[in-house]
Amino acid sequence: MNKIISACGTLAFTALIALATAHAQHHKCGVTIEEGKKIMEQMHFNRNEMRDFAFERGAVTYVPVRFYLVAEGDGTGRTSEKAALGALCLLNENYADQEIQFYIKEFKYINNDDIYSDAINSGFNDIANQMIYNAINIFLTDGTGEEGVLGFYQPGAGPQGNDWVVLDENSATEKLVATHEVGHFFSLNHTFYGWECTGGWNGDLNGSPVGFTNPCGSITELVNMTNCDGANCGGDCLCDTPADYMFGPSNTCSYTADALDPNGQPLSPDIKNFMNYIYGCSDYHFTDDQKQAMKNSLFSSSRNYIRPNYTPNLEQVTGTPTLVSPQGGELIPTFNAVPLEWTAVPGADKYLVEMTTSGQPVRRFVVNSNTTVVNGLLPNKSYLWKVLGFNEYSTCAGFSSQKILKTGEDQVNDTSELTRKEKWTLGPNPVKLGESFFLTLSTNAKVTAEISIFTANGQSVQQRKSVDFAQGDTSYEIETNSLNAGLYFVNIKTENATRTLKLSIVE
Repeated sequence: MNKIISACGTLAFTALIALATAHAQHHKCGVTIEEGKKIMEQMHFNRNEMRDFAFERGAVTYVPVRFYLVAEGDGTGRTSEKAALGALCLLNENYADQEIQFYIKEFKYINNDDIYSDAINSGFNDIANQMIYNAINIFLTDGTGEEGVLGFYQPGAGPQGNDWVVLDENSATEKLVATHEVGHFFSLNHTFYGWECTGGWNGDLNGSPVGFTNPCGSITELVNMTNCDGANCGGDCLCDTPADYMFGPSNTCSYTADALDPNGQPLSPDIKNFMNYIYGCSDYHFTDDQKQAMKNSLFSSSRNYIRPNYTPNLEQVTGTPTLVSPQGGELIPTFNAVPLEWTAVPGADKYLVEMTTSGQPVRRFVVNSNTTVVNGLLPNKSYLWKVLGFNEYSTCAGFSSQKILKTGEDQVNDTSELTRKEKWTLGPNPVKLGESFFLTLSTNAKVTAEISIFTANGQSVQQRKSVDFAQGDTSYEIETNSLNAGLYFVNIKTENATRTLKLSIVE
């Protein structure tokens, strides 16, 4: 098994100092020399392959990303869409000056214990079996499987290799993590390549000046850059990244060591480089040579699969929804088939809905319109709910403010009455596409109903307000000409109750 481990980024703000201390004392070797060699070989291969390639200036390449949202084997603890949206937002921000931008190909939901908690070791083969080579494949997990490791890239490039990225969900939205790992994907090594074997420079162990061979057995990069390129290059083999002997992980955004290169010249490493281990800085960058190496990788033959020649929806989503229904604190008569509605957000064609209640896991789901119907809530519970709008490219907007809804008793059953006064049925069911079905009410009093039809994923496709039903048995005809074959939910709301019936439309 081959793996690259890089402890890049930080955990939540409250744990920054503790994490930096743990890394400094217990940091594992981030990249083995063998794996680093694979990245280096790929960078040189790309450079040779693309030497005479005419890059189009000013043309942005849009790269698809597939996010695997991993849960435990029983489906619990699934990593969140919000972490994926935040990671994509940072990638687009940090790669904006390189004519590389990213968009969401899809969310893929998988249940796998090994990937969820130990992607770097026991999850290797299961990840390989999940790979689909038409996007960058990024797996969001509960932990990588190694203490202090927040993400890693698995070489080598293209469908004949492995070529995936794993991110710890809790670190995916930190400044460095996703950007750093995608840098590896695009053939960049650490700026301190060759010093991972002993956890970085230590004057007592490595001396000062250091030797001409670094601890991993490769050539030590010189401050004067006379060995920054060519067959016997040192470090990351890029001439505009200064010599670096790994002076992190550190959370101080500073270099305070007094290391000397083999010629006795003092080092001045680039502490704000994305491929370093120095945290806590407000701004980071890639150098021009790094950008060229990444562009070579993007347009190389091994990366044809991430260049589909597709332009995503580029409309920026900046607004947040306003929650419309239920109103704050509103009591819902039922706990099943609860309709939610919020204002549409300009540019958004997808919405992430999040619901929380005491003692239960957070519920998250993505819908394609500003309405949905939620099934399977608990009775007599208060839920906080909020909504975030996004599209495949623009994922930086925030959640709406939260509102509370309160569920009632179980009043939803396809064969029983909601109240003593109302009994609803529909038929024929299934109904043939293009034909009508009839919604029938048996009641001992006049009833006015609001009827809504939703797709299985919660999208509202029909709505009828103020439909009157007389005392006795009354049928209301609904045509299916504007619908497609599939499963639907017919939601009926009256003064007394709310009921939802399943409807199947067949070809």
